[in-house]
Amino acid sequence: MKSDYLVSVIMTCHNGELYLKKALDSLLQQTYSEWELIFYDNCSTDSSFKIIKNYKDSRIKYFKSNNLVNLGTVRKLAMEKCKGSFVAFLDVDDYWSNNKLKRQIDTFKLKENVDIIYSNYNIVENNQIKKIKKKIFKGKCQNEIILSYVKGLPLTAWLTLMIRKSKINKLEYSFDTNLHISSDFDLIIRLSDFCNFDGIEDYLGFYRIHNNNESKQFVKEIEELNYILFKYRNNKNLIKIFNKNYFADKIIIKNFLYKKIADQSTDFIDSLAIYSYIFKIAYFIIKITPKLFLQFLIKYK
Repeated sequence: MKSDYLVSVIMTCHNGELYLKKALDSLLQQTYSEWELIFYDNCSTDSSFKIIKNYKDSRIKYFKSNNLVNLGTVRKLAMEKCKGSFVAFLDVDDYWSNNKLKRQIDTFKLKENVDIIYSNYNIVENNQIKKIKKKIFKGKCQNEIILSYVKGLPLTAWLTLMIRKSKINKLEYSFDTNLHISSDFDLIIRLSDFCNFDGIEDYLGFYRIHNNNESKQFVKEIEELNYILFKYRNNKNLIKIFNKNYFADKIIIKNFLYKKIADQSTDFIDSLAIYSYIFKIAYFIIKITPKLFLQFLIKYK
């Protein structure tokens, strides 16, 4: 009989052999034992398969995609395999403190109205560990949560989240298969429309920074954020939030600029979505001095 508090842990992997064992060990060492690992191999060509198969634990469930796909797609495939009442996320290059799952499940048991729980976390870079303390948002706080992303200070790192699966099931879809880097941000946007958030002050995760982090693909990230803006362009509440600090205007201009630098075709209809007059002017300056403008944007990113 399935536990009402079974946690499905999603781990997607593409050539993650370097850090995979550390991530898996941190899961096996959890003080909370009611979990299943949905390990989705995204066409790895290294020794990731051999590493995962060395773990003889019935809670570990291995799946493999037929083709190399983006993160939005592989996360969606993994989500479809989850049987737990809660979902957590652990990338192959990150790891958890051994009480991470227990602390969050205990909080869910105490607060039945809470849908998403996150925590503070640590950054691991060059063998140095730095604590990252975040402001804890509680309740329905879509404005605060999205603005935290807009300002470049997201509410937390992806690896700290735990979400009630029933809330994800309410969505039209879990992950947008058109997205790679920003698929997590897009999910949070849609969940924040009706979910209650809560946070734990403890530092429950370790986010590793290295040269191969997916999030370092800056141009790809700008393209995806532009896609998200246009996807929600008819949502007046979201557009209002996106336009605080001129976030939407900046993203549209940057996306157009990088396309122009790459000599890709671009439709000037994008300019109609720009709200601020100063950014409208900047948009058309790009036609004359795109490289100069690019240097300016990078300097004041």
